[in-house]
Amino acid sequence: MAEPIPTPETAPANRRIVAWAVDFAVIVAAAVLLGSVTHYRIADYLSGWPGLAQSGGWNLFRANGDWGGAGKAFGWDVFGEILLLITEAFLALVLIVFVYHFACLLWKGGTLGKFLLDIRVHALAEPHGRLGKWQSARRALASTVVDVGLYSAACIALLAGKFVLSLALWHIAVLAFVLNAAPVASASRRTVIDRIAGTKVVRAGLYQKSWQAAKGAAIIDRGTQLGLERVQAVSQAMKQHAEHLSEDERLRELRASTQATQLRRLGQSAGKHTGEAARQLLDSERGQQAQATAKKVGTNLRATYARRRR
Repeated sequence: MAEPIPTPETAPANRRIVAWAVDFAVIVAAAVLLGSVTHYRIADYLSGWPGLAQSGGWNLFRANGDWGGAGKAFGWDVFGEILLLITEAFLALVLIVFVYHFACLLWKGGTLGKFLLDIRVHALAEPHGRLGKWQSARRALASTVVDVGLYSAACIALLAGKFVLSLALWHIAVLAFVLNAAPVASASRRTVIDRIAGTKVVRAGLYQKSWQAAKGAAIIDRGTQLGLERVQAVSQAMKQHAEHLSEDERLRELRASTQATQLRRLGQSAGKHTGEAARQLLDSERGQQAQATAKKVGTNLRATYARRRR
């Protein structure tokens, strides 16, 4: 029976906060881009003032004297078109945030902020913690509603003149944000979004694994280098030993050669001849005389030395 895979360590609160700040910066960048696009769309719409003036004049002509009502209707038409463009921008922002969360969760189990802070979303019902499509969609939808959905609805209601509804939506958005963020500092650190999606934010451990892999690669490289150095040293020693052996072999060959044998014989013969010549010289008449003279000189030296001592 396979052993159950342990759940990774829960992500620290400070990492989750910084990761949320990174993701919120991405959302703000998308909002600024949409705001710029919406501004140009509104400017393009208002730049067609000749057509708008013609439409307004035609409405005044058909108003049968109710010019005030016709002007008011014309103004509401223009405002309604501008409000529609702004509403489309808010809806596009909500859609972009949802797609961002859903794609990141389904692909890597976390958004850009979570990836940078080395944390990820872990599915509690899955042995390996991988998020499925439905679970990723649930968490992405909950995150989108809390982050931008309620605020976008409140802004649209405010622009439409629904002040009470806008105020209520603002209060709900703030309350949802606080209720979702409060459990981050608790022991379990599971937010409302985590409970809705059945998930838990844990440490990813990618940086640690990368560091260990780098260390392992460095150790392997060092071991390979040392191995090469030792092989080179052994090769050099074997080469030197082979050179010494070849020199010794050449010396043995030289000693055993015919010339060396002849030199040894010549040396032995010269020694014998020198000894015989010395013996013959000592046995000759001159040798005898030299020996007698040496004895006389020695006797005289001893007598002289004895007289001086007296």
